[in-house]
Amino acid sequence: MNRPKVNRIVLGKLLIAAVVLVALIAPLAKALAPGIAWGYLVFYSLAGLAGMFALLVLASVCSLQFWQFILRKGGTDTQWFWFSGEPRGLAALRKGQRVDEHARLDGQ
Repeated sequence: MNRPKVNRIVLGKLLIAAVVLVALIAPLAKALAPGIAWGYLVFYSLAGLAGMFALLVLASVCSLQFWQFILRKGGTDTQWFWFSGEPRGLAALRKGQRVDEHARLDGQ
């Protein structure tokens, strides 16, 4: 079985970004709750970042599943789902008919 390559540069950048975010959040949290120790603040900040990352992954998976459902049920494009109809001339193209360029642009 082929194992995917781990891009160490990307992992390093993610780690640096996490450290910077915790370094920015922890002093602000310390000002809001001065009675909490620094270790707990860093832990809670990391837990919050991990929770936000998990929610982002969950939202991405759910939206991709929804878009795939639209395409499997005959949707033309997932973005057209939000509008009331399909682009002009699409029905004719599906039937194999030629679409007149001027009629398509004029809305006829």
